[in-house]
Amino acid sequence: MMGRLGKVISLGAGLPHPDCFPVKSVSFDYLSPESNFESTDKIEVPDNEALYEALQYTSGRGTSYFDKYCRHHIEIHQKPKYNDWDIVVTAGATQSLEAVLRLLCNPNEDTILAEEFTYPAFLECCNPMRLKVFGVKVDQHGVCPKDLDQLLTNWSGEHKKPKLIYTMPVGQNPLGITMTLERRSEFYKVCQKHDLIIVEDDPYYHLQLDSKQKLPSLLTFDTDGRVIRFDSFSKIMTPGARCSIVTANQTFITKLVVHNEVGIHSSAAPSQLILHELLKTWNDEGFDKWVEHLCDHYLKRRGILDDAFNKYLDKSLCSWNLPDSGMFLWIEIDQSAYPKPANVEEHQWPAQLEDMIFNESVSNGVLLAKGHWFMVDQNLQKVGFRATYAFAEENELVAASQKFGQALKSVHEKLSAK
Repeated sequence: MMGRLGKVISLGAGLPHPDCFPVKSVSFDYLSPESNFESTDKIEVPDNEALYEALQYTSGRGTSYFDKYCRHHIEIHQKPKYNDWDIVVTAGATQSLEAVLRLLCNPNEDTILAEEFTYPAFLECCNPMRLKVFGVKVDQHGVCPKDLDQLLTNWSGEHKKPKLIYTMPVGQNPLGITMTLERRSEFYKVCQKHDLIIVEDDPYYHLQLDSKQKLPSLLTFDTDGRVIRFDSFSKIMTPGARCSIVTANQTFITKLVVHNEVGIHSSAAPSQLILHELLKTWNDEGFDKWVEHLCDHYLKRRGILDDAFNKYLDKSLCSWNLPDSGMFLWIEIDQSAYPKPANVEEHQWPAQLEDMIFNESVSNGVLLAKGHWFMVDQNLQKVGFRATYAFAEENELVAASQKFGQALKSVHEKLSAK
């Protein structure tokens, strides 16, 4: 195949010859926007330059065509205010997060911030680097800027002042809350004031369910190059592709490309090929239709779960939110409704109550995620559970709600009987 190395004959590159690749074409069926995603068409990728690039060693930036598409995607949806920005394709947001932490943080030395309930994989990335994480208060509108400002203004003690804050501004995992437009502006200004780098993990950006006009990324407020944004195809296309986009200032991106080259080398190029061919075939209009289709799908499921909660969950024992984005809602347990055994210490009671409800739920045949799995501070005096309307079948959402409601009542009855 001509053009791979131009006019230069290479005896130096350690690349296998394409004759040694057993894959000679790729084809797959896809849901078609023309049929409102009710029927399929076929994409065939023959033995051409795109396939060759997907099968060969590729750049730390990703394949040339997917790199170009991802930049186009950011320009349409999240373009920052400054010009010196760039993107790199990575192997999912968790790998991106690990790379960013290694780039910016000194192990066993630096301090970083996150919402008081946060994505567990973020905490798992911090642990081996021995980074100290502090939680920031949130309410139904997202991070509380005044609390963040007060925390940083009055920072003292043995730990270094934080240099970085990790946030999920849309459909936050696990709370399901979304940072309002006003909050985003206030939050960015506080981060400017204290020179905080913002890591914006936004896998649910396109799953803003209740609004056709999407809230803008924190990247669109960025004038300083302080926002590092993660976009993911996992929640809107396929998690197994392990493809995501990091957008940041050029200095950061250059370093992250090098990190790829000495780590993962690149995100899986065959995944990039499949995503690119599909998105190219759909074009921007088809992608928008797909996102609308997904939002309708999750809106229906959210409604089913909320209706079932209203029917089966005792509101004297718990409350829950109705998220306008993402896949998750948060169930807050009213601790005061559950009698605390006399032999249990006050500070230990929230975790013990949560364990009791969790174990009873599993015994009843339903699994929810415990709130303590997401807490930055394990001593936070709260009890809650994350539920998702994304995966279970629609009839199972109703059955699970009934089983969880029974578990809440059963634990309450056992404690009241003591």
